[in-house]
Amino acid sequence: MFYFFNLIDVVIRVESPFPLLDDDSTEEFYLNTISDSIPELNFLYRPVNDLPMPDDIRYREARRIYTGEGSNASTFFSVMPGNAPYAWVSRKTLTEGKLVCSYVPGSEYMMNYKRNVLTMMDLEATLLHFDSIILHASFVRYNGKGIVFSAPSGTGKSTQAALWEKYADAEILNGDRAALRKTDGTWRAYGLPFAGTSGIYRNDSAPLKAVVALRQAENNSVRRIGSTEAFRYLYPETMIHRWDRDFESKATDLLLDVLRDIPVFLLECRPDQEAVEKLKEKIDL
Repeated sequence: MFYFFNLIDVVIRVESPFPLLDDDSTEEFYLNTISDSIPELNFLYRPVNDLPMPDDIRYREARRIYTGEGSNASTFFSVMPGNAPYAWVSRKTLTEGKLVCSYVPGSEYMMNYKRNVLTMMDLEATLLHFDSIILHASFVRYNGKGIVFSAPSGTGKSTQAALWEKYADAEILNGDRAALRKTDGTWRAYGLPFAGTSGIYRNDSAPLKAVVALRQAENNSVRRIGSTEAFRYLYPETMIHRWDRDFESKATDLLLDVLRDIPVFLLECRPDQEAVEKLKEKIDL
């Protein structure tokens, strides 16, 4: 069976011997018909008899084990830490426009939702191959331009996005993650199938006008900040495999490129209309 979906204007073709079930988060991202576009990436599920425990372990995270780095990196998936892996994805063929998920038959139930494809391909690593980084951020479109609010969890990203929707008639395109990608010299922000508590994920994009580092405060204030200060706020909110030196180096270069091209503002604020108006005035929208 074949499925097609679109992320950051990249068409991905999925080949699976078992049917993939729908889920709300990816509904806008999968195409209802076979795409006429030539896929830039093919993702294939392939059954194998068994998978050995990996060597060269760089990092363990719950049910994932990461090995190698750069183009030699791999991800192994297991039901419980210490158990034999039920699936394995190597990045060696990514430069050929292909990712293969080898899996042990009987484990299909662990991978049979369309959303699982994003997990198995290690989305942040795959999008990095297309010169895109993912920020932990809310993303709105206002007057055709994208504004990204980035901050640690619980700081009020979704709240600020909702305030822009209420007081500035902005569109919320994503509540928790935004991908940034530069094409033809222009940075664009893209919605992703991850929404956090907001429940909002749109397969849409906008030219990036500003990045806003968000902090809570008793009074509303906003100022443009330089690259050094901006990096301090945004690097922790960038999804990076920090155990992978090649990944970290490329993602850091892309983030620095964003900071050179796009203005970054520090918004210290309350959750009210004044915060919206002050930022709007400063960004000059």
